[in-house]
Amino acid sequence: MAIQKLRDGTEGLLAKIIVGLIIIVFGLFGFGSITTFLAPVPKVATVNGEEVSQQDMEIAVERSRRLLIAQNVPQQDIDEDSLREDVLDSLITREVLKQAASDMDLYFGDAALDEEIVATPVFQVNGQFDAQQFQMVIGGAGYSPMMYRDEMRTDKLFQQMVTGITASQFVTKAEVKRLTELSQQTRDFAFLRVVVADLFDNIEVTDEDIEDYYNDNPRDFVTEETVVLEYIDLTLAALAAEVDVTEDDLISEYESVKSQYSVDEQRKVSHILVEVSDDVTEEEARAEIDEIYNEIVEGGDFVALATERSDDPGSAANGGDLGFSGPGTFVEAFEAVAYDLGLNEVSKPVLTEFGYHIIKVTGIEEASTPAFEEIRAEIEQGYRNKIAEEEFVSLSARLGELAFEHVDLVIPAEELGLTVETSPPLTRNALVGLTSNPAVSDAAFGPDVLIDGNNSDVVELTEERHMVLRVKAHTPSASQELELVKEDIRYILQNLRAREAAEEKAVDIVADILEGSLAQFVADQYDLEWVPVPGATRTRTPEVEQYIINEAFDMPRPREGKESISYVVMPNGDAAVIRVSGVNYPSTEDLGDDELIALSGALSTQLGSIDFSEYQAARTEAAQVERE
Repeated sequence: MAIQKLRDGTEGLLAKIIVGLIIIVFGLFGFGSITTFLAPVPKVATVNGEEVSQQDMEIAVERSRRLLIAQNVPQQDIDEDSLREDVLDSLITREVLKQAASDMDLYFGDAALDEEIVATPVFQVNGQFDAQQFQMVIGGAGYSPMMYRDEMRTDKLFQQMVTGITASQFVTKAEVKRLTELSQQTRDFAFLRVVVADLFDNIEVTDEDIEDYYNDNPRDFVTEETVVLEYIDLTLAALAAEVDVTEDDLISEYESVKSQYSVDEQRKVSHILVEVSDDVTEEEARAEIDEIYNEIVEGGDFVALATERSDDPGSAANGGDLGFSGPGTFVEAFEAVAYDLGLNEVSKPVLTEFGYHIIKVTGIEEASTPAFEEIRAEIEQGYRNKIAEEEFVSLSARLGELAFEHVDLVIPAEELGLTVETSPPLTRNALVGLTSNPAVSDAAFGPDVLIDGNNSDVVELTEERHMVLRVKAHTPSASQELELVKEDIRYILQNLRAREAAEEKAVDIVADILEGSLAQFVADQYDLEWVPVPGATRTRTPEVEQYIINEAFDMPRPREGKESISYVVMPNGDAAVIRVSGVNYPSTEDLGDDELIALSGALSTQLGSIDFSEYQAARTEAAQVERE
């Protein structure tokens, strides 16, 4: 418990740890400044009066975005609006379930939480909990220790709720046997296929048909509006590349910024804690810590004593090891002693607000600053950007003024030493090219630029790339001439009519068989062939489309000596006529008690999951939710 207080309490050490972790996480993940993080934040929703904060929303959105990127989803393919909507829905659902857990008086204590964290494999190194690994992993996901514990506790309460609801379901042995028969049944059927492509040659499409379709569907035959743009592209990278740099400039820059690349001394510290609590007075704790210290002085093994006697379960499980950390991690009294010890030295008992500690330094990584040559490339790029930034801002502002003052981009480009470039024809919602950027598309197709013929304002594609543009040529959307699309329409009508013919033929075949014609005779009449599929299962019948399988299993079981018959139209338009001749059930008489119990548990879990989903939906529907 104590190490969690050391890291997740509300004073002293907590403040230092949280500040440190916020700096690391926000530096790595760009969630915003520390000032923003700590400042009051607006809400995005309320759930039964409880707020969902903008801060929670932004962190969850960023975490979801990074998860999608980690799953190889290109960043430009992420729909920001949909992502934010999905995240807000999940936060609202989470708050609904938190309130439900509270209503149920569910509880998950600190001791159990500590045990879960210590036992989590991803927080372990060589099979043992590692404090440094713990901080690295949760930091990489955007959590502080306190945030992670809160999230984990909530998840554990949700697990209790899910378990409680799902475990209330049960299935009788008779139901298990019946469900087993239904799920594991096989079916004997045959099908024949009416292929759309085979009917094309029999489909007649007249010129009149084509003209009627053309007139009835004018929007289908309109060219897309395009623009050809002239533009001036101003980039920080181009300006930075032109900056004159000397070696003296870089050495001077290195001296001014090298502290940013410096690493403070890191110390690997272990400790043994005897906690002062309501049950243990300071005097009692001092007596016990002195006893442990004397054992160490007499040659006792520090790791063994920490494992057996430390009141800090998080580090005790790892022999007292707290991992490597830098200055400002621990409370002042603890840290002062830790940084006064030499390597492998053990301190006398030290009193902090958490109790008495014995501290041992097991590793020291000296403070270091990389040599100039090691980071020369970074120094040079940073220096170039720094010098170019002021010019970039100035040129961007001047570019906007010149674009406003002139009717084209020639003089602005000449005055600024830039180039007027010309784009190929661009559509409004292009997936690639300039207009794939919404800011460019909005400017290019806006009335000021497109209709009035003005130069645009400065368009900020990114913080380091600005642009002004004008429309050089505009091709409005227009109806295509009938002659240009005549053959396209012919194919469309052939395909539509062939699909209709395929389904009509399937209907006729079913009717002929139901009226008493032999199935083989009917197939011969239509020059088709039955494909037998004996012993088919719902999911493991190769070389047969799933649409046919699904229809075969949805059809009614045939009466003795008879067949069920139906048809299905597949997405490509082909129609399949299906005859089910037999339904075979597995024997359930040989199911042993162990199998019945296992199946009953699995089915109960499935039904219980449905119960929980319905419970969650009901709670969410009943909640008073207000979105900002």
